[in-house]
Amino acid sequence: MTREYKFFVTDAFTDRSFLGNPSGIVLIEGYMSDEEMQKAAQELNHSETACVSQLDRDIYDIRYFTPTKEVDLSGHAALSTFWTLAEQGFINCRGESVRILQHTKAGQLHIDIAFHGDKVKFVDVELPLMSSMKEIEDVEEVARAFSIKREDIGVDEDMLPAVIDNGIATMVLPVKNKEVLLNLNPKRRRMEELAEKYDCLTFHLFHYDSERGAAEQRNFSPAIGIWEESATGTGSGAMYYYLKAKNKLAKEKLVANQGRKKGRPSEIFVHSKNERIYVGGTACIVMEGILRI
Repeated sequence: MTREYKFFVTDAFTDRSFLGNPSGIVLIEGYMSDEEMQKAAQELNHSETACVSQLDRDIYDIRYFTPTKEVDLSGHAALSTFWTLAEQGFINCRGESVRILQHTKAGQLHIDIAFHGDKVKFVDVELPLMSSMKEIEDVEEVARAFSIKREDIGVDEDMLPAVIDNGIATMVLPVKNKEVLLNLNPKRRRMEELAEKYDCLTFHLFHYDSERGAAEQRNFSPAIGIWEESATGTGSGAMYYYLKAKNKLAKEKLVANQGRKKGRPSEIFVHSKNERIYVGGTACIVMEGILRI
C-alpha cells in the first residue's frame, strides 16, 4: 500500500522566495525507514532535508539528511522546519512567543518562535554547547586549499584557523579582506584531504567587520556532498564562538551575510544567552506537495 507524506521546501534566512538557503521538510505521521528518509532527501535534493515526527505537544524529533548521508544537525533546516510548522498551523500561536524542544542526534535543543498577532515573526534556533576548539598550526596547508595567501588569514591580526564542534565539526577560517573572501578559488580534493585530516565536515570562511558587528561569510562542505551553501546556521554559530573566544566580538549580537556568490543572499542573526548560542531569522515557504512511497 502506498504511504503519503506531506512535504515542503522552505527558504531559510530570508523573507523572499528563491533567496536564502532552501531545505526540504518531510512530515512523518506513522512509519518511515532510515533508508526511505535518505531517499526522500535525495529526491528533494537540497543541501539538507529535515524528517519531522511529533513526539508530544511542542516536542519534535528531527532527523537531518544531506542527499548523501545523515548529519546530526542543520541550523538552516531547523529554522525552515519550525517556521513552516508554525506558519502552517501545526504549532499554534499562544501569546507573543512559543518555546519548542527538538530532539536531534546533536542533543535536545530549544526553538523560540516569535509571533506578531497570528503571523510568524522570527525563529531562534539554539545550538549545542561547543564541545571542542582545536587550533590548526599549518596555516599554509589550509590557505592552499582555498588558493589564498598566509597573510590573508586573520581578523585585524594573524589568527589561526580552528576546528569547532557544535553538532557539526566546522573548520573556522577568518579572512582579513572581503574581496579575498568573495574571490576564493577552493580546491575540492585539498578540502576533502583537510576534512579527513582534521576530522571536520565543513569549512566556514568569513570576514568580520568589528565596527558594524557584521560578517560576510562562505561555507563549503564537499565531504558531505555539498559544494557551497547560501546560509549556514551551525557555521555562523561556530564563527560567533570563535570570535568570542578570541575576544574579537565587538557586539553581543552579530549579523552574518552569506550567499552573495550564489545569487541567494541570506541574513543570519547570531547571539548568546546563558552561555548558549542561538542563530535566528526569517523564512519563506516556496513549495509544498505529497511524497508517495
